[in-house]
Amino acid sequence: MTTSLRSTIIGQLGWTWRDHVSTAPITDNNRLQSIQSLANGTGANQADAVWHAEDQSLAGGASTTLELDALEKELFGQTIFVSLLTVRALLLVNTNSSGDGYLLVGGAAGDPWYAPFGSAGDTVKVMPGGLLLLANPGAGWDVQVGASDLKIAAVDEAVGYDVAILGTTTPGGSSSSSSGA
Repeated sequence: MTTSLRSTIIGQLGWTWRDHVSTAPITDNNRLQSIQSLANGTGANQADAVWHAEDQSLAGGASTTLELDALEKELFGQTIFVSLLTVRALLLVNTNSSGDGYLLVGGAAGDPWYAPFGSAGDTVKVMPGGLLLLANPGAGWDVQVGASDLKIAAVDEAVGYDVAILGTTTPGGSSSSSSGA
């Protein structure tokens, strides 16, 4: 059976800012945008696997750990297993629209995956209505033995979230992976 994956990483921030105070009103209508299309494969700017989970929830104070080298999901009527060697992109959305509950991403107690964060104990807060998009489409971030666990924790109250991880599962030809940003 042949599989194929086409993927796109899109990050965009748009704005319209108007200054009505000056004698000649000024408008700044612009956006900052990045679009990266990835072909199927394991080389630079390629991905061959995606894992996702929607409508997830954690009680306040609870956490889950995603083992990036042993992800499991029901898909196409069967259980699939995804063992990532690199992560090209991670998207995590806090689906709570209000409240004090937020997600804390990173900082797993054992085998922490910290490649995009800097150090093993580093974490990122994802506030209600917020999202975290990390992308390294070229080389990706390595998932290694001893550095493969991504912790997601709910702080203060219950939090809902969606998560998607794009990466590679088989060794790439001439591409090299890097743990750096």
